[in-house]
Amino acid sequence: MAVTSEWKGPPESWTSLNFQVGDLIEIQEDDNTSWALYIGHAQVVYTGPSPDQHSTNQDTASSANQNTTHAPGGDNEATNQNTATSAAGPNEKDSNIQYQLQKGLLKAVIGQHTVRINNMYDGTRLVFPVQTLVELAELHIGENVRDRKDAIVNLRYERPLRGVHPDR
Repeated sequence: MAVTSEWKGPPESWTSLNFQVGDLIEIQEDDNTSWALYIGHAQVVYTGPSPDQHSTNQDTASSANQNTTHAPGGDNEATNQNTATSAAGPNEKDSNIQYQLQKGLLKAVIGQHTVRINNMYDGTRLVFPVQTLVELAELHIGENVRDRKDAIVNLRYERPLRGVHPDR
């Protein structure tokens, strides 16, 4: 399988991408990109707003009269995530914003966004064995993180391969 797939929109993304356990899913959300880790049984681990941050961000967003969108099926996770990112602005590493590793259904997390499989560091970093990465992901659910991408990527990869620099 290719390290990075083509971009797919729903509902094609839910069926034709053939997610494998451990795949990193890149989700294009308007001006932001978020990430999820497929853990099997139509479930993913992803970064959503921290419950403590959500109330603060919601107040900020409400006072600015910002609109949020709802995911299909009444899923509030997309609403919460949009609220957090709109309050944060384009910089996802904003020191005032915290995210939390959460577990959810693939369809609900993807919603109506465009996605692709992006196992970008497969040639430069060691991938945890499938059972280990699923256990690691489950273990970290509920933890607060600041960097949405790194939090998910680091659940898949163990460390850089010897003599290879992943950021070059």
